[in-house]
Amino acid sequence: MTDRNERLRADFYDMLSLQDRPYLSWTATKGDPPCAEEYLLDIRLRSYALSADHGRYTVGVIRGCTVKVTLWDSYPATPPYVKMLTIPPVFHPCWYSKGVYCPPRKWRADRSLKDYILEMLRTLRYDPELIESEAPANYKALEWYTRHKGDPALFPSDKTELSENSPQEAAVYEKAALSFDEIVDSWGIR
Repeated sequence: MTDRNERLRADFYDMLSLQDRPYLSWTATKGDPPCAEEYLLDIRLRSYALSADHGRYTVGVIRGCTVKVTLWDSYPATPPYVKMLTIPPVFHPCWYSKGVYCPPRKWRADRSLKDYILEMLRTLRYDPELIESEAPANYKALEWYTRHKGDPALFPSDKTELSENSPQEAAVYEKAALSFDEIVDSWGIR
C-alpha cells in the first residue's frame, strides 16, 4: 500500500466522525472506500448567496448546498479541491464567484481532510475568525461583509454546533461502509 493510500484511508475513517450530522452528510464518489479520492457533501447550514433579481444583484439566504471535494493524485502535497455545485454559489470572501473554495489558511500536508472540511464549513457560517481580508477570493463579498459585520442577526449566519460522532457512532458508519464495499465486490463489478 502506498503512503497516499494510507493517507486516503486515514482521512476516510476520520471523516466518519462527520457522517450524518445535522449539518452534513457525505458520500465517497470516486476511489474504492476507504481509499476515497472524491467526496460529495450535502451541507445543511444557513449561508448567503448573490442572485440577480430583475437586473439587480441581491444577497439572500441559502439553507444548504452541495459541495464536491476532490483529492488529486498529488494529495496530500496539494490541498483538496473544493467546488460548490449549488447555483448560485455561496457569497463569501473565501469563495470565488464560480464556487471554488479558497481557504483562509495555507494548506499543510499534515492537516487532516476532516479538519479542512470543518474549517470550510465554518466559512459557510461566516465565522469571523475565518474572514479573509488580506487576499480575499471575492472582494465584493468582503465589502458586503465589512458593511454588515456588526449585525448580530446576520453573523454568524448559522449557529449550528459542528459536533462530531462519538467513536461508537463512527464505528457503526465504518461497518456500514465496509459492508457496502464487500457487497459491491461480491457483485464483481469492479
